[in-house]
Parts: sequence; structure tokens; C-alpha cells
Amino acid sequence: MILDPTNQYIAMILSQCDLSGKVILEIGCGQGRITRDLADHAQRVVASDPDAASLEAARRAIAANNVEFVPAPTGVPDLPAMSFDMVIYTLSLHHVPVAEMTDSLNQAAALLKKDGVIMVIEPGESGSFTLAKEQYGAGSGDERPAKEAAIRAMCTLDGWAMEETINFYTQFQFDNDQDFFTKMLPGSARHPHSFLEEVRRFLEQHRTQGGIVLTAERRLHVLRRAA
Repeated sequence: MILDPTNQYIAMILSQCDLSGKVILEIGCGQGRITRDLADHAQRVVASDPDAASLEAARRAIAANNVEFVPAPTGVPDLPAMSFDMVIYTLSLHHVPVAEMTDSLNQAAALLKKDGVIMVIEPGESGSFTLAKEQYGAGSGDERPAKEAAIRAMCTLDGWAMEETINFYTQFQFDNDQDFFTKMLPGSARHPHSFLEEVRRFLEQHRTQGGIVLTAERRLHVLRRAA
């Protein structure tokens, strides 16, 4: 699987924030797909994730000397206040327990310098990959309630204002059906044959010369301190 082969994430981030000379904290770096691009533009990136295996995979994948990997079992790492120019949640805020989302954002805000910003990238509602998640439980499955809660937490964060949402699309490129099943439907062999055939018919609609290409809407939110 190739995630975001056309580099839409970093293009949208750069359209909203100049990263040159910036020190960035990434919350929920996963296996480092976006971390790598952030490091190409920022002065320094601290990448964190609560999952130790994902963090280790990111560490192995990224050789840049301006990236530091920090475990964050509770979501936001324990770091000195006012240390960063930007905190970015890369598809991670909606994974925070709903009751803890506002607290997570406040912890992130405390790590920012006076003019620092919070950037949150969240899944959108449309796209063929999003449909596969909702209909077939691919990846992390149907996340609509969590996504709605994340938006509420951002909109009501005391002392912060959310700018206009930027919508864009990214791609997931799979070699073939088996690549999709392995990456997005582990344990799929336990499903009924009829279910697997339905998924294959769905994937066939999105087959290209380069493999199976699914799209996913993403939403980029920038929060700045209110005047």
C-alpha cells in the first residue's frame, strides 16, 4: 500500500502555514508518513504516538536528523511549556476518548509559544476509501461519531478560534485485492465468502493501471489564539 502518493497532506499544510524555521510537535505520528514530509520543511520535528510499535516503525523509516521520536502513552507527551511553534494532530484527535479531547487540546496549547498554532487534520465524510470503512469496516471502521466529537472540541476550545476548514482528498494505492485485505481487513478470511466477493466487486470499480486507488476526503483545521 502507498499512502498519499501525490503528497496532498504536506501541500495542504504548507498552504496554511510556513514551516521554515519552525519547531513542530506531531501528535499521533503513526508510522511516520506525514512526519517525513514535515521534516523536509521544518527546523525540528518531535513525533509522538501512544503506540510503541508504530513509533518504532516510524523511527526505522525516517533517517532525518531533525526528527526526535517521543513515546506518549497518554496522547500528549510531557514536554516543557512554550516549546513549539506548531502542534499538529495528524488524523489522531478523533482517536482520543471523547471525554478527553478538550483536555488533550489544552495540553497541546500549553506547549505552544505565544504565536503558536494548533493544526488538526481529520477524516472527512466522502471518498471511496471512506465508503469502504463505513460499509465493510476497513481500517479503523466507521468513525463518524468520533469525528463529530472532535469538531465540537475544536469549536468550543476556550481562548482559541478555528479558521475556515480546508477540504482536500488524498489517495490509498493498493497493489491488488490481497494488498487491500491484508492492510485494511486483517482476519478477512473469517468473513463469509459472499462478503469477500462484495468487497472484491467494490474494489474492481477502482482498479487502475497502477493498482487499486481509493480516495479519502480530509479536513484541515487551524486554530489560533483568539484576539
